[in-house]
Amino acid sequence: MRRLLTFSLAASLTVFGVSCSNFLSSDNVKRDPNNPSTATANQLFIAVQGGQFAQQEGIIALIGCLWTQSCTGTSNFLQTLEKYDIASEDTPSAAFSSIYEGGGLVDIKQIEAAETAAGDQQYLGIAQVWEALTMAVAADIYGDVPYREAGSNVATPHLDPQAQVYSDLQALLTTAIGNLGGAGPGPGPLDLVYGGNTTKWIEAAHTLKARLYMHTAETATGFDNTALNNAVTDALLGISSTANDFKSKHTSQPGEDNLWFQFFDRSGFGQYVVAGQNLADLMNARNDPRRAEYFSASTPGPFGGQGPPPGNTTSPGGVSTLNGTRNKPTFSQPIMTYIENQLILAEAYFRLGQAANAQTHFDNARAAVPMPAKAIATVNDIMEEKYVAMFQNIEVWNDYKRSCYPPISAIQPPNAPAAFGGKVPGRLYYGTTEQNANPNVPDRSVQNQVGGNVVTPPPANAGFRNPNDPNPC
Repeated sequence: MRRLLTFSLAASLTVFGVSCSNFLSSDNVKRDPNNPSTATANQLFIAVQGGQFAQQEGIIALIGCLWTQSCTGTSNFLQTLEKYDIASEDTPSAAFSSIYEGGGLVDIKQIEAAETAAGDQQYLGIAQVWEALTMAVAADIYGDVPYREAGSNVATPHLDPQAQVYSDLQALLTTAIGNLGGAGPGPGPLDLVYGGNTTKWIEAAHTLKARLYMHTAETATGFDNTALNNAVTDALLGISSTANDFKSKHTSQPGEDNLWFQFFDRSGFGQYVVAGQNLADLMNARNDPRRAEYFSASTPGPFGGQGPPPGNTTSPGGVSTLNGTRNKPTFSQPIMTYIENQLILAEAYFRLGQAANAQTHFDNARAAVPMPAKAIATVNDIMEEKYVAMFQNIEVWNDYKRSCYPPISAIQPPNAPAAFGGKVPGRLYYGTTEQNANPNVPDRSVQNQVGGNVVTPPPANAGFRNPNDPNPC
């Protein structure tokens, strides 16, 4: 059963990048009649969007959902993952390959080369934002990763330090913003996110820069004010309204539909993921209007969830599934949003001691839900707001690593493998395919890390974390 699921999830993670036949048959797709076997930049661009939509909605997002108690696995491999047994359960391995192959970095680099030669700065800028979003997942989840030598003729690329990758991505996004203000025509309607609207792309690039500055803000002794101020600077130029949210695009055709829907409706395992008790009880206490969007009604209701193993406690209202109103094939999954941007500002300002500015942006985020105004008492008020808003988003896990919200007492982690120090892991193992083929990737037995990719033996109670996560929760 686990082998079957591993195959089905791996296929799902890449299927969008290779089964976009109705997009590719569009009259708008340009083909070179002299090279019919060579994919055009436009065809590669569709594959990149499909592949990275799947990456944002796939196994990494599911793991983050399980580990932060936004959802709970009730059987099969899901409980194995929820118990942090990511060494024996190799399902996440395909996600590492998706960074580079099947609509990943290799294809993005080809698009960038083609559009540089064509002089289309807008198209180039959009591709560069996609590169930054793709490689941000790599750095966030795996720490030190192949980047500068990846997508080149180097057969076994070296791992670049996580901090260097983040720095390179900030520089890339700055370049992208400049290109987005340059000559077009850009991809036009082939752009499934913004339809070629460069104003919206520039805002999204600034939000991504702000997000990544927050990912580098934590230090061993607190928070880096320079990173926080940089996050503020970019977020003030970031996504300015909910109409400009960066979302995936799907059709109702199998293989092009929303990956969460695919998992729930067709994998045979969707019934084994239910609402996490922590999130469901929190949203009930808030009377949050998004409950029906996220969850099905429960019995006796109105909504409820289940806690993780081994306790598997349940809410007073019973247990909801993830069959809320968003669980449909064409749902556009939020990837970067106005609400996230406002809460980045709220958190950064609050940590900088600028409470009034923090309150303004916190109020903006709640008003967009809508939720009534609420005074910020601690930074956890901000992180709670983001935890609810970012449901099914990889960023929930990244926020946890920085803020330790939800607190350990709320998510009730089961007994982690001893190598993880009893902590919620802060990263995943490198993909087995890359590990087997690339001698620069360390063996799993020495991948426990704090401040670097290989620490042997791991520090006591260090957890399993990346260099940007110096303080275990």
